[in-house]
Amino acid sequence: MVFSSNIFLFAFLPVCLLGYYLTRLATPKLRNHFLFAASCFFYFWGSGQIALLFLAAVFVNHFLACRIVKASPRWAKRLFWSGVAYNLGWLLYFKYLNFFWDNLSGLLGMFGGQLPQVAAIALPVGISFYTFQSIAYLAEVYQRQHPPARSWLEYGTYLAFFPHVVAGPIVRYSDIDREIQSRRESVQLFFEGIWRFALGLGKKVIIANTLGSTADTLFGLPNSELSQSEAWLGALCYTFQIYFDFSGYSDMAIGLARMFGFHFPENFNQPYRSQSVTDFWRRWHITMSNWFRDFVYIPLGGNRRGSSRTYLNLWIVFFLCGLWHGAAWTFVAWGMWHGLLLVLERLGKERFGVAPKGLVGNACTFLLVLIGWVLFRADSVGQAFSFLGLMAGWGVSDAPAGFPVWYYLTPDVITCLALAFFFSWLPVERLREIKVPELAAVCSQSFASVLLLVYSAAVLSKAAFNPFIYFRF
Repeated sequence: MVFSSNIFLFAFLPVCLLGYYLTRLATPKLRNHFLFAASCFFYFWGSGQIALLFLAAVFVNHFLACRIVKASPRWAKRLFWSGVAYNLGWLLYFKYLNFFWDNLSGLLGMFGGQLPQVAAIALPVGISFYTFQSIAYLAEVYQRQHPPARSWLEYGTYLAFFPHVVAGPIVRYSDIDREIQSRRESVQLFFEGIWRFALGLGKKVIIANTLGSTADTLFGLPNSELSQSEAWLGALCYTFQIYFDFSGYSDMAIGLARMFGFHFPENFNQPYRSQSVTDFWRRWHITMSNWFRDFVYIPLGGNRRGSSRTYLNLWIVFFLCGLWHGAAWTFVAWGMWHGLLLVLERLGKERFGVAPKGLVGNACTFLLVLIGWVLFRADSVGQAFSFLGLMAGWGVSDAPAGFPVWYYLTPDVITCLALAFFFSWLPVERLREIKVPELAAVCSQSFASVLLLVYSAAVLSKAAFNPFIYFRF
């Protein structure tokens, strides 16, 4: 079950909200019981029996956290690393076993060897997200930064809470522990949640899906049917699809959380306005970037052991970041591309005092990020380089066999591209400085929310293309 589906919008969500607030009126202490049960139903709907693995993660991680705080330093360390191994073990099995096995089989095949075939392993929905959240929970408890949850129900409510369980943001227990124990819902917070959810749904359904359909079509064509302009159009459409899809889901999660009285951390901050790749990673998938910074980059030594070690640490972090996104060499190549860009940026600043800035920095950063998205989207590294070659004008046929670029630039695509450019570079901070009467702001926001919800639902009712690209992660 995904947020951008009619069964979620018109069945699960209304029933869940009604049940939650009836429970709150009758017995407020049972609010977390209801949320945990509803979230488990949501997860079981999409995962079936494999959801038992998720429930095991709830009990195992809470058990280990409670033992860590009572153990001696030596045993606390052993328990912590046992928990890390437990969580990463399942992630490696479900997400990467087929990938490693296929690559090893191919390597052995070059020398006449052979490995037996293994069945494809189904990927549990959201396993990358709840694995990272579980490791962060154990790390904060082990480092005495935060006490463990008071009960398995509190931890289970945190980990299973359906707004973030399948698509992020990567919420740490310390972010919402007080609200799990005691929170105050309000009409204002509820309507803020509706607005944020409607905004995210509109991003996903109206912009991301429209541009994603065009991107899929163009990336699926052979080179003989692609012109240089069509390759650029495909790359541009995917660049905006992935941003408005990812940020749309984050907005929906943040909005849903507010409807239940929770405040999730922000996850995207107009990343395409970045003036450097370093700035891009401060704005893109912020909770994931912070996770890798706190639990990989800093433990490796960060920038405290000299320039060479800093560059190596950046490469390691972004190799893992790419691999986290998916079990394919295209994701690894994307991660290494960004690692290379960050190393070059840091090298240029430290050795030559050169740092990108202004409009030139923004344009260069957007172009470099767009090139990275071609690596991310392609079905193989070979296709990615071939597609980039077409964008550069290499290997383009004088008369491509496919349709001209204008065939793909339908009114819907042109409108969504215009909206994508506008909202990606809209100076939001300046709009916030404009003082608007409170009543006018509430009325306009409410009207916009209803309009977005109605229009998005209408689009969903007739749309055949509604991918859940987070499923790959």
